Amino acid sequence: MVVRGMTKLKNWIWLGIVLLLSIGVSIVLFKSPLFDISKFEELAPDFHYNAISLSAIIGGFLFTGISILISVIDKDRIKRLWDCNYLDNLYRSAFVGMIANVATIIVAFLLVFLNICPKANDLLVKIEITTLIVGIVFFAWCIKHLIFVISKLKDQ
Repeated sequence: MVVRGMTKLKNWIWLGIVLLLSIGVSIVLFKSPLFDISKFEELAPDFHYNAISLSAIIGGFLFTGISILISVIDKDRIKRLWDCNYLDNLYRSAFVGMIANVATIIVAFLLVFLNICPKANDLLVKIEITTLIVGIVFFAWCIKHLIFVISKLKDQ
């Protein structure tokens, strides 16, 4: 029981670290002299449409990943991993990724369809980029966990 509790705590810590690192990368990017937020105005609305497409596709893949996990939960080895909390970060990373992707889509729609003052527009673009980065990072992390699950199924 103690091992399960430690695994669960470790999983929450990893989730927090990855989320904070993703947001931290975004902040560093925005502070970088190489990054110019005004360039996104030149790319609008194409950038926002591409962000919507990318986020929708990644969100769909994350949803599919969760579906795969649910479909194999009856396998003994996967059931043991689930019961011992080793798969917590798989579904949590997928959920965080899906939430980030939905946020990207919503913000991108706001940027495309609303006439917003330049200061608020810059803030929304930063939010869009941050949620896009978080979505991509958690997508990659979810894939890492799915590969682990598939390798355990293959070993069975």
